[in-house]
Amino acid sequence: MATISVVSPMYNVGRYLDEYFDSLLRQTCGFDRLEVLLVDDGSLDDTAERAMAFAARHPNVTYLRKENGGQASARNLGLEHATGEWVTFPDPDDVLSPNYFADVLEQIESPEAAGAAMFTARMLLWHEARSSNQITDTHALAWRFAGGTRLVDLTDEPHIVQAHVTTGFLRRDVLIDSGIRFREELRVRFEDGNLVTRYLMQFDEPVVGLVSTSEYLYRQRADASSTIQAGVADPRKYTDTVRYGYLDVVDAAKGPLPRWAQNLMVYDLLWLFRSSQTPAVRRARFPVSMHDEVAELLPQWLAHIDEETLTEWSVMHVPSWMTEALVLLKRGSGHTDLHFGSIDAKRGLVSVVYRYRGERPSEVVRVRGSVVEPRYVADVGLEYLGRRIVWQRYLWLPVETGFTVELGGVQAHIDLRANAGRSEDVDTGVLSTRAVAAAARAEPQATLRGLRRVRRRGGLMLREAKAILRERPSVLAAVRRADIAWRSMSRGLSREFAGAWVFIDRDVDANDSAEILYRWVQRERPEINSWFVLRRESSDWPRLEAEGFRLVAYGTARFAALMMAAEHVASSHADRFITDPLPKRFGRKPWNFTFLQHGVIKGDISGWLNPKRISTFVTSTEDEYDYISGPSPFRFGPKEVRLTGLPRFDALLAQDAAVSDDDRDIVLVMPTWRDYLVGAMVSSSRDRAGLDDFLETRYARALRDFLIDPALQDAVTRRGMRVVFMPHPNMRVYLDRFDLPSTVQVVSYDDVDVREMIARARVLVTDYSSVAFNMAYVQRPVVYFQFDRDDYYTGHTERPGYFAYETHGFGPIVETAAEAAQSVEDALSGHVDAQFRARMERTFPVRDGQNSRRVFEAMVESRTMRSLSERSTAAPPDRWADLA
Repeated sequence: MATISVVSPMYNVGRYLDEYFDSLLRQTCGFDRLEVLLVDDGSLDDTAERAMAFAARHPNVTYLRKENGGQASARNLGLEHATGEWVTFPDPDDVLSPNYFADVLEQIESPEAAGAAMFTARMLLWHEARSSNQITDTHALAWRFAGGTRLVDLTDEPHIVQAHVTTGFLRRDVLIDSGIRFREELRVRFEDGNLVTRYLMQFDEPVVGLVSTSEYLYRQRADASSTIQAGVADPRKYTDTVRYGYLDVVDAAKGPLPRWAQNLMVYDLLWLFRSSQTPAVRRARFPVSMHDEVAELLPQWLAHIDEETLTEWSVMHVPSWMTEALVLLKRGSGHTDLHFGSIDAKRGLVSVVYRYRGERPSEVVRVRGSVVEPRYVADVGLEYLGRRIVWQRYLWLPVETGFTVELGGVQAHIDLRANAGRSEDVDTGVLSTRAVAAAARAEPQATLRGLRRVRRRGGLMLREAKAILRERPSVLAAVRRADIAWRSMSRGLSREFAGAWVFIDRDVDANDSAEILYRWVQRERPEINSWFVLRRESSDWPRLEAEGFRLVAYGTARFAALMMAAEHVASSHADRFITDPLPKRFGRKPWNFTFLQHGVIKGDISGWLNPKRISTFVTSTEDEYDYISGPSPFRFGPKEVRLTGLPRFDALLAQDAAVSDDDRDIVLVMPTWRDYLVGAMVSSSRDRAGLDDFLETRYARALRDFLIDPALQDAVTRRGMRVVFMPHPNMRVYLDRFDLPSTVQVVSYDDVDVREMIARARVLVTDYSSVAFNMAYVQRPVVYFQFDRDDYYTGHTERPGYFAYETHGFGPIVETAAEAAQSVEDALSGHVDAQFRARMERTFPVRDGQNSRRVFEAMVESRTMRSLSERSTAAPPDRWADLA
């Protein structure tokens, strides 16, 4: 009868042990059939107390303790004391199904499995943070169990990846006799994969038994405190994994790596590639030494990976650029074939895409033998761990013409996806078919027809919901959603909103570029069916209603109908409440979205903006335009990005001219928000949860020290001025917590007009906010009070970009409250370095009040199909000299 040793390493898991122990005791095979070794890796909580008490009650349980040395060292200690024929290593913060060991034992003891090297259970994901502790069968390798319980020879099925010892059962004698142990250098990743691969290479026929009925509940901790969840910023995760993990396997193979072993390591690395795209990793500031080490190690390892392993990848889904990046990294340089991109039916353009590393190849596009130019091109830097690893290049060409593309002097193959695989050209038949389909998707009325089907379903839902409403008030939300779906389909609303241009700043307030642009359109182009969206409870609603704005209340049935009939949506923000305001059942968005921007982009916020479908991307300076539309982390190019200036700069210019110099009596303090200080949205786009200990944060202390600084107080009182403290709207939850002198007025964006504050400001004090560009636009002094630069960039959406405060900034940079106060005194006294005025003039060479007109023309262009000859010629970049 087979015996199993259960080795569980423990570190500060006391709060999870009761659930884990209970799952062991409930095993249907009989708990006494198991040898359990609990290895305490120097825990500091009550793990030891709980584990020793459990061991005292059960003679088959052994408690072992060691100094903290990592999970691998704890597992190795347990393995030394194990006596079972088979050994497994479940984590004690997870839970095992009652039949977990019984079903594995049944397979182990079956005659046909006598020579199997390993068995593995099914891993389910236990989402602790979700309601009701949701359990899902969504692990990336869940597909392996689609055929039920079975034996797999990895030589015949190398795509079957076995990466875990938590769910794995290994022959103890093979581990002992071969001297295979967990690599203790692997503290944060791949210790499982390293051991499993070296273990399986001991077998001429690496047969693995998949036991689909044994379920392992893998806890995704709500506090993200597990080793895997918490280690995203640890450089060892990206260097040691390759050096001591992958390359160690290469050494152990003593020859070509089996395909299944290659797949296992590539699978692990692609998880690192995927996680490197998350905000947590993108914000991490890794040392240069780590990047240098990664650049050295990855090619060494890839030399042992067959190119076919990467080009034929199918183990789990990842964006194709990731495997292509590995191919190019393996080669050292070069380019991929072309991929069919997308069609812009409104502008009559189609894109093809390829990736390259090193020098960009030469390009020649031919239509019926004649050379043409792409109308637009864009180069996007694709990153791993915050460093570009390959470029992705887009070529936009006329949609109605077949074409071929030469890259580096060789005709490139084109991946046509759904159309006949790969080809050396794209013919007009392919393009015309896809162009018709793209045009249908972009047609609002087609979407409305689909929504009438939703209306019929919604009607049924509405009647059913009303029938049970008295018994279950919780269905009220469902009633409201159904009512929106029903009412928004009326033909009258469709006619009223046909071809609409929709303008919205935030859902909760106006008075930004969308409002300014709406006013311009109403005045200059009254034939446009323009509408302004706002929540009815907004303080701006009565003001705009009194002025005769054509208002639609956000979130209402009329709003849903408006959005489904719109041709354009223009907003100063690109949050999801604007870009995706309707449920998915409403279908694909039919409108062109214009991102008017709330300010001037100076850093890298591509991680936030790249997923957005932006048709027109407004910029205000040539540096900003070149950064976003040129080679950069942003996926947008000259096709979308336009140099126009912000509409609200037009209003600012006019408002500033109306204020006399004597009335500029404000020192305006406007710091931006901190991602680590604001919680999730509560009820609207600007309602956030706050921190209880906010006043103890570095942000609160630094700003308060500055605002109460005696030198600042003296500077303003001597001149009969005042200080206005106006934090970012995301910080409004903290406004009433500041205890400041009467000379400091604390205001929110709800209380005042931002442009009026800028117009009346004698000097602006900010930190990293783009509000400084507003002050530069009217050419008055700025002070950058940057008291937490390291914290800001490790915990904020923005990463450093083209804009360096030392060389581009419009004022001095200070780090202490005293320095900030002195800089304000200097500015008020007229002692401003001439270089800052020169930077302002260079940044904004044109201030003509015509930004709204330029934005309108750019929006029209986004739905305009130019002549074939124009679309076969490269569009010139935007320049102020040509646009003014």
